Amino acid sequence: MKIKSIILVVALAMGGISLSSAQSLKLLYNGEDVSNSEVSVGGTASDNDVKVILNITNTTESAIDVKVRKNVRADIEGSYNTFCFGSCFPPQTEESTNPYTIGAGETTGDDVFYVQLYPDGNTGTAQIAYEVFNVDDTDDNVAVLVNFSITPTGITLSKKDVNLKVYPNPVAGELVYVDYSLPNGALNATFTMYNMLGTRVYGRALEDKSGKIEISTNSFSKGIYLYSIEVDGIRLATKRLIVL
Repeated sequence: MKIKSIILVVALAMGGISLSSAQSLKLLYNGEDVSNSEVSVGGTASDNDVKVILNITNTTESAIDVKVRKNVRADIEGSYNTFCFGSCFPPQTEESTNPYTIGAGETTGDDVFYVQLYPDGNTGTAQIAYEVFNVDDTDDNVAVLVNFSITPTGITLSKKDVNLKVYPNPVAGELVYVDYSLPNGALNATFTMYNMLGTRVYGRALEDKSGKIEISTNSFSKGIYLYSIEVDGIRLATKRLIVL
C-alpha cells in the first residue's frame, strides 16, 4: 500500500448520516481529531489497497457500546471497499454486527477500526462516510468522510504541490481573497466552496498556474465553509473559511 496524500479538514455534512452536538465519542486519525470532518488519502491503481486507521475515544466516565455504519456516497467502478471494527466485514456490509465496548476514557488501538479501498487497477475518487454511534443512544454519534483519490500508476500529486490561502479568515460580509499556485502540468484545475450542507456556493476553473481570486461573501450566511482545489479530478487541498 502507498498513500500519496493526506489532507485533514473540518466539518462537512455526511449525506444521510446524522451528526449530534452532544458527543461522547471522538474520532482520531494519525493522532489528530477528525470528528465530523473529512480525511483525504491517495493511492495508485496498482496499489493492493489503501488503508485508513481510525481511533475512537470515549470521552466519558462510563463504558459505551458502539457500532459503525458505512455510507458510500461515491464509488470507483470496479473497485471495492471494506471496514473492520472488532472484526472485518465484506464489502456489502453497511453496519457492524455486534457492539464493541469502549471503556471510560479509553481510545481504541490501531487494530480495532480501519477502512480499506481496493483499487483493483481502477482510478477515480470514492467518498465513503463512516459513523460511530452509541447503541444505547443513536443520537450520540460522530462521523468522518473519507475521500479516496486513486490515480494511474506513476502519478504522484499531493497537497505539497498546491499552495492555497484565503484571507481574511474569519470574514464578516466583505471580500475574501484567494491566493493559489498549481503544480506544473496540472490540468482541469478548479476552485470550489461549499457550505455545511454540502451545497456548492462558489466555483470557478483555474486557467493560470498561479493567481488571486476575489470573492464577495455578502450573500453568505454565517457559518463554516469548506474551500478546495482539485487538479485532474484529485482533491489536493481543502481548508475552511469562517463567515461571521
